[in-house]
Amino acid sequence: MTYESFTTVESHACPGVRFRVRRLSLARRMELVRLIRETGEKLAFHMAGDSVADAAQAAEIRARMDALYIRWGLEEITGITIDGEPVSLDNLLDRGPDALALEIVAAIKGELFLDEDERKN
Repeated sequence: MTYESFTTVESHACPGVRFRVRRLSLARRMELVRLIRETGEKLAFHMAGDSVADAAQAAEIRARMDALYIRWGLEEITGITIDGEPVSLDNLLDRGPDALALEIVAAIKGELFLDEDERKN
C-alpha cells in the first residue's frame, strides 16, 4: 500500500491552478483542534447574539478561522502568481482571489470530515 499524506486538487475557481492539501492524521487532528478551539468558542458566542455587532464579529472570526485552515492544511499551490510575485500563504490570504481561498478551505474541510460511505467502513 502506498499512502499519500496529501491530496491534489485542480481549482475550479481559478482554472490552471492546482493545490495540495494535507490529509488528516492523529497528530494533525490534535494540532488543528488546538488551533481552532478558542476561536471556535468565540464564534459560537457571537453567533448566538442578535446584534449587528455580534454578526460582524462572527463574520470576522469565520474569516480568521478560514485563514487558520489554510495555514494549517495548504501544502502547495501552483499555477498562479499574485501581483507578479510567486504565490505564498501570506499573499494568497492578503491579496489572492477570494474564490480560490474559499475553495481551498472547502477542500481542507472535505479532508477533515468523513462522508457517509467512509463512516460505514
